[in-house]
Amino acid sequence: MCAAFSGSGRMPVFQSFPDHGLSRRYHLKAVGCEQSAEQATDLVTEQQWHELATQWHAMANGAEKMAGQLAQDEFE
Repeated sequence: MCAAFSGSGRMPVFQSFPDHGLSRRYHLKAVGCEQSAEQATDLVTEQQWHELATQWHAMANGAEKMAGQLAQDEFE
């Protein structure tokens, strides 16, 4: 099962301080979903895992941008 659904069952929210590790964690969740897609036994399930992976990668990219912007704002 993808790490996206462990714990509370909710996707984590962005934090209000620079955290480049958050992006890494989101990318790792995407990788877990991609691995689940490879093990899927039917096309629909495989596609659903790939969609989840895409969403995790998008969240990771957003977290990285936010962390970079917050870090840049501290220097201004």
